[in-house]
Amino acid sequence: MTVTTELPGTNTPPEPRGRAAGLALLSVCLGYFMVLLDGSALNIALPSIQQDVHGTMSTLQWLVNLYTIPLASLLLSSGALADRVGSRKVFMWALSGFALTSLLCALSPNLGVLIACRALQGVAAAGVLPTTLAIIARNYPVLADRAKAITVWGATGGIALVVGPIGGGLLTQTFGWRSIFLVNVPVGAFALWLSWRYAQETERRMERSYDLFGQLTAIASLGLIVAALIEGGARGWTDPYTLVLGAAGLLSLLAFALVEKRVAAPMLPLAMFRRRAFSAAITAGFAYQFGAFGLQFIIAIFIEAQWGYSASEAGTFLLPFAVLLTIGTSYLNRRWKTRGMRWLLLVGSSIATIGTVLCLAAGDEKTWPILAIGFGITGLGGGILAPSINGAALAEADSQYSGIASGVLNTFRQMGLAVGVAVLGAILAGGNRVTDLRIDLAIGALCFLTVALLSRRHIHR
Repeated sequence: MTVTTELPGTNTPPEPRGRAAGLALLSVCLGYFMVLLDGSALNIALPSIQQDVHGTMSTLQWLVNLYTIPLASLLLSSGALADRVGSRKVFMWALSGFALTSLLCALSPNLGVLIACRALQGVAAAGVLPTTLAIIARNYPVLADRAKAITVWGATGGIALVVGPIGGGLLTQTFGWRSIFLVNVPVGAFALWLSWRYAQETERRMERSYDLFGQLTAIASLGLIVAALIEGGARGWTDPYTLVLGAAGLLSLLAFALVEKRVAAPMLPLAMFRRRAFSAAITAGFAYQFGAFGLQFIIAIFIEAQWGYSASEAGTFLLPFAVLLTIGTSYLNRRWKTRGMRWLLLVGSSIATIGTVLCLAAGDEKTWPILAIGFGITGLGGGILAPSINGAALAEADSQYSGIASGVLNTFRQMGLAVGVAVLGAILAGGNRVTDLRIDLAIGALCFLTVALLSRRHIHR
């Protein structure tokens, strides 16, 4: 029998609080904005960082993935921790950590310190993301007001994707790459003060336990597998170091599966994957993130390293992708939602595939319009896909796992990003950048085709 323990005064929804609720919403939107902006802005700054620290392609992959790996691995546990101690408390601690680690990234004296600080930044981001919606729900008890607040929260993500490339490029070119991290410090401090002053704490539900061994094996398996993919591109796929990393990663993955199968309260209940439609939606989320944001990573590097674009020019180049992705998410997906998730998934994946295939015609710098327009079309399809995948996963999840389904999807999407950066980055490091880019684009198109096939066969809503 499960008993829910509630603290005094937390079982009655608060009354609407007007201005205070609005400022609480501002605090979580700023936190959400910072986490998303950090990723999109950093992609533009990667070549500048590479030149400054004399790094390699594997250096850039680690800068992205040592942020993404802890973020992906800790999302579910952060949600469980928030249930036990309160979402506001976890959000404030995580936001403090994110601002502090951003400062440490900016002050890093060498590459090793920078990569370590990026990993800590990913840990902090894992505490920010899953707590924002819970804080909104607590501070907006009236459903109509809550829906409007969530719309504002969602729009914040779109704004971050648009501002990231342009802002990251301008900051990098004007003040250097360290400014991308420094800007998080005052914004984070302001958001922290707002949440401390105006946000109300959420209920504490004590029935969720912490799966320590599952957490450790999850981090180890994802980290080692991604390491094998990155080092395989740098050292060679038959290098003993690469093979040892790959074998250790697979053993850790097996250990994770055994732990999750045997513990009483698993971090990732394996039984939820018995529903084929849910498994298809989760796999689609992985494939989408692999293709869309793995390609964003390598295209940003390609146009700066191969075509000699400045950071601000690269940011402008990627703007159509971000803008059309936002339009697809905020306008087209909502306009067409009555047609059903399956239809949206098929349309979105088809558009993304067409855009990515169009990019294959790009080569020398004179073909830049083809790459810019093609990748913009990819973004439009991705914008239709992303919320449709979310909706399909939640709709197809078994009712007993409805609460954790969103966290599982977000985890798999972040895993897709990490693996996409590792695989596509390893290919781009092959030597012939134009040929390598085309191989990456072909793989990206296959990812979107995979989403289409999964949707056609398994999604029925």
